[in-house]
Amino acid sequence: MYKQLAPERACYLLMPAPTTLVVTKRPDGKFNVMTASWVMPLSRNPPLIAVAIAPRRYTYECLTKHGEFTVCVLGPDMKDVAMYCGTVSGRQVDKIEKLNLKLINLSKVTVPGIEGSLAIIGCKLWKDYDGGDHRIIVGEVQEILVKENCFADTWKNVELLYYYGGEKFITIRIP
Repeated sequence: MYKQLAPERACYLLMPAPTTLVVTKRPDGKFNVMTASWVMPLSRNPPLIAVAIAPRRYTYECLTKHGEFTVCVLGPDMKDVAMYCGTVSGRQVDKIEKLNLKLINLSKVTVPGIEGSLAIIGCKLWKDYDGGDHRIIVGEVQEILVKENCFADTWKNVELLYYYGGEKFITIRIP
């Protein structure tokens, strides 16, 4: 037996999804951070990833102004940071300062990553597509930093944080 759901509920059927932080440069030269779970790989050659961002978000404004961003993959120790950065606007609060987040500079993009992330993917804006109530931001990967001993050809010996909807997160342990 099946029941019908409203079409706009489809996104919830595709969760859990990896929890990431997207970092962008603000107009004042400081940095903004937003939680995002609608992130996916698109291509190996060229190396492209996509993130869905609502155009009303401050992150979208910052990203389209400067054309660079980082995507930080999180473990469970960053759950509280992810929750805060997903519920507070960077227009009103400097989240990096408020949470005392440490930044890690990359060499091929000017936008840093967040220390404590399992991986940091530095991107330059490749394309910006209409995606309904979100924009599909495609970034060309310029550089990747990964915490030592947790990634070879795949993740190993690590816990990844996944967003499950609302205020719910789960972790997946990868041996």
